[in-house]
Amino acid sequence: MASYSLSGVFSGIDMDVLIAAELNAASAPLERLLSQQDSWQSKIDAVSDVEQRMSQLQSLVEGFRSAADLRHVDAHSADSDVLTVSASGGATEAVHEVLINQLARAEREVNDGVTPIEAWTHSTGLDDADDELFSADEISDAAGENYRFVFQFGTESEVSVDLSSYDATGITLNQLVTEINTSAGYTAASAVLDGGEYKLRIQAANAGSDHDLTITDSSSLADLDSTDDFTQTVDGDVGEDALIGAGAFVYTYNDVTRTLASTDDTTLGEFRDLINNDAENPGVVASILEYDGATGGKYHLVLSGRDTGEDYTIAIEAASTLSGFGASDWTQTQSAQNSQIRVDGYPSGDWIENASNTVTTAIPNVTLRLLAASPSSPITVNLTRNTDTLTTNLQSLVTTYNGIVDAIDSYASYNSTTDTAGVLIGDSSLTSLLRQVRTLLTASQAGFDNDNDTYTMAAQIGIEIDRDGFLTLDQDILDDALEEDYFGVLELIGASGVGGTDSDYVQFNSAASVTEAGDYEVRVEFDAEGAITSAAFREEGETDWRSATWDGNVITGASGSPEYGLQVTFLYDESLSSPMTSAVRVQQGFGGALYDQLETILDDIDGPLTIKTERYEEAIDQLETRIEAQESRLADKEERLRAKYARLEATLTKLDSFGAAFEAMFASLESSSSSSSSNN
Repeated sequence: MASYSLSGVFSGIDMDVLIAAELNAASAPLERLLSQQDSWQSKIDAVSDVEQRMSQLQSLVEGFRSAADLRHVDAHSADSDVLTVSASGGATEAVHEVLINQLARAEREVNDGVTPIEAWTHSTGLDDADDELFSADEISDAAGENYRFVFQFGTESEVSVDLSSYDATGITLNQLVTEINTSAGYTAASAVLDGGEYKLRIQAANAGSDHDLTITDSSSLADLDSTDDFTQTVDGDVGEDALIGAGAFVYTYNDVTRTLASTDDTTLGEFRDLINNDAENPGVVASILEYDGATGGKYHLVLSGRDTGEDYTIAIEAASTLSGFGASDWTQTQSAQNSQIRVDGYPSGDWIENASNTVTTAIPNVTLRLLAASPSSPITVNLTRNTDTLTTNLQSLVTTYNGIVDAIDSYASYNSTTDTAGVLIGDSSLTSLLRQVRTLLTASQAGFDNDNDTYTMAAQIGIEIDRDGFLTLDQDILDDALEEDYFGVLELIGASGVGGTDSDYVQFNSAASVTEAGDYEVRVEFDAEGAITSAAFREEGETDWRSATWDGNVITGASGSPEYGLQVTFLYDESLSSPMTSAVRVQQGFGGALYDQLETILDDIDGPLTIKTERYEEAIDQLETRIEAQESRLADKEERLRAKYARLEATLTKLDSFGAAFEAMFASLESSSSSSSSNN
């Protein structure tokens, strides 16, 4: 776009104001489009709000789909120091006696122990163990004809090392180590890497605390004549720093065998960490126990299983080559075992066993947490009915439903107080969806009838609709209903896969989740021996029968039919004549019915709310195209206006310059005329 200056420097006219006025007049179509876009977006926001509220309602009634899950009890243990108890939905009120014979335990193995060997490290360090430690001059200058390095650990034998033969060559660290070990008769010396340098390390022959180091200074070099030349690096009392030696340690736990290798420099603490940090550790925890017992060990490696139960044993395998850690070097201090209980004296003479101390299978929907054995005193467990949770959940249903009513009313009606119309006024589709939900709470529930069921409608348990379409929960009616027929209330809310028949010769077995709830008839034809030859279903009120399948005397509704998954058993009797017909009821409580209806409404592909939102979004997309065209038109118009006013300003400037020239010319002519007059 060209750039124009419209400051009106010459004319003094504010061109921007003029252009803005013309553009404002020309932008009316754009404003109408933008207003329409806002209106469609408001509709989308309204539908989204209703959708979220209905989704909340569906999440709530998901817990209403099973009568068993609606049954709640409070659990109490007579001795919470021995046994604690909790119950989940579906637990049945009762009183139980729980006898705890033993707790489940994890296995624990304790090693015979490692006692540290005292060690001291020389202060001089070398880059390489084959470097010269002492020069020939240093050895030759030593007092006495025969230079000896003499040291002793406690009451152990004195070690005297003759080094005088090196007075012509000097001695390296490795040579000194060899000479010391030869004289000592055991591995008394080694070259160890310390802080990036190799140093001389000497240690006692045996473990124990009574092994203080002494050094005889007679005929000794200045750097080997005192303990001041050494630093104690292993104290006989420091357990984790005790060297355990090189070898393989092999154990099996939970059917997994692990092999871990130590070196001459591995300490007890490092070996513990090696076990614990093993990425393939199958569930064993290593720790260190300090105890100076009869075995002579002071620091003991302890292996503990993470899991309780008799199957989780720790086996030290014969393949272990690490000295002091073989199969015979361990004491089992706690064996792996299952917990053992009896419930109400059962099983007599035996025990219910569990690998854990948390038992969930002994009493349905009840968790027992065993804390201590009480083999002679059973603990009483009380499971008492709890209706408060059900009441709270039903009140949440009422509140959530009423929130949907409020929202739809505000979006789809006219507010006379504020004199404003809702963004969806005139759209009855949301009201229709709400009506579908409301019907499930006002009508008799599918498969229920007054002859067989105490309650058939939500109003009978206190859930009612007022004249404004809002739900209310009458607590007194609900309490009375729960008192009269507790399980009838639960069935009205959460019946699923249950039903009945009106015949002694047709037994209701089950219904699948896809079976439509309602009233059916089943017709059975059979031969003289009672074998089924034909079977069919139809819904109550229909005239045509649909063929069913059968296996033996079990009849099942065919795929694709409303009764698909419905299963009944034909009980033959010689008094029967073929064919025979029986009524069959498949029940669904209003909790499951609400959930299924909301599932249809909220379907993210074919659901009515999804389709409505997509239609609104398509309208916005179409408006976007028209809005972009209008914005482009206004931009072009602005450019033309700015160019026009720029040209006007330039024209006025030229006219002004022409005027000035004429004025100068006229002034010159007048001056000439005056001069001529004077001369005459």
